Amino acid sequence: MELKLQKKDKGESLEFILSNPFCIYGAGIVAMSIYTAVKTLYRKTPIFFLVSDVAEGKVDENPLEIDGIPVKRLSEWQHKCDTSGTIVLPAHYLVVAPETHHSAIAASLHSMGIEDSHICLFTSVLENQFMDAYYSSLPDCCTVSSLIETQSNTQYEQENNEAEADTTVFHQSAFSHDAADIRVFQAKCHVDRVLQHPKQTSSYVCPIQVGADLTEERIAKLCDNTGENISAKNRNYCELTATYYAWKNSQAAYKGLCHYRRIFEIDDGQMQSLLERRADWDVILPYPSIHYPNISTQHTRYIKEADWEAMLQALKETAPDYLEAYQRLIENGEQSFFNFNMLIARAEVFDDYCSFLFSVLERAEALTTPKGWERTDRFAGYMGENLTTIYFLKNRDKLRIAYAGKKWLT
Repeated sequence: MELKLQKKDKGESLEFILSNPFCIYGAGIVAMSIYTAVKTLYRKTPIFFLVSDVAEGKVDENPLEIDGIPVKRLSEWQHKCDTSGTIVLPAHYLVVAPETHHSAIAASLHSMGIEDSHICLFTSVLENQFMDAYYSSLPDCCTVSSLIETQSNTQYEQENNEAEADTTVFHQSAFSHDAADIRVFQAKCHVDRVLQHPKQTSSYVCPIQVGADLTEERIAKLCDNTGENISAKNRNYCELTATYYAWKNSQAAYKGLCHYRRIFEIDDGQMQSLLERRADWDVILPYPSIHYPNISTQHTRYIKEADWEAMLQALKETAPDYLEAYQRLIENGEQSFFNFNMLIARAEVFDDYCSFLFSVLERAEALTTPKGWERTDRFAGYMGENLTTIYFLKNRDKLRIAYAGKKWLT
């Protein structure tokens, strides 16, 4: 697969772009993941990372360096560009940030005299392609695309064999599985921002209104305050109230969660192929984000230290083997982290994961100050991402995990 970076609607091969000095604009989880993929697949590294200046009164959370490569602030770099004739300028600026920021970043680079021909916009589609190529290159690593490709090749061979006996071959691309087979719940809230470019989701995705117990407004046929539920905790638990609903109320053979604007890049036909190969996977997770030097400080951006200590104490009390596993992961320099609380899993795996997740969160609520049920911040949702990571990293040797890309709906 030839990967191309978008430059004013004209693609150039990555080999060409990386043959010259380049920088990566961005230092977040997307930039770190793409940096790792480029370093691994192409043996190339940027001369520096470039990040936007921090607004007055805000804390600069960007590191000073990543993997020994300096991180430069935009104003600092612009000053050097203006005053130094000896500094090495990048031939290309790889903009590796959420697409909603691309226009503003391009404008900042234009103000520095950098032309469009030197600006490479890294789209979410390209991000998925890169991460697929990266994880496909790793030993003992499975991706959804590889499962689908194998299934397609097998089906093609079967159809060719059948065609020898019958020249009429019918191809079935429609999704033929119902809610008894798979149900992936798409968490939606009445306060979600309106999507400017909504896209139709796949038929295996079931919208569910989260936090329905907190409002009389209805935006979906299914609400998380029916059956056994924790809908009233939505301000703390966010999309996890939909996960809880799926755990307690869905009888589907495969269950999962996505978001109103983040969904798996798996269409109906591909999901049908995956279900036909269900013996080859237990859970589908988004491509992990990669952190430097490891995931030990990932939580500091969203979780207060007192809350983090409460979560670790809850782990110690309710699942000490998971706490020990997490500590070993950190000692071994673990860099992979599973964001977004998104997954699709065999029911037995999904339910075991939920039993672990919600028992820890329930105990953490009691240990926080003030108590979790007295708060309105998203502490439990953020803890959930960390607990999701701990659960699947601990169990990755005994679970058949397949990685998939995600779509960002804007």
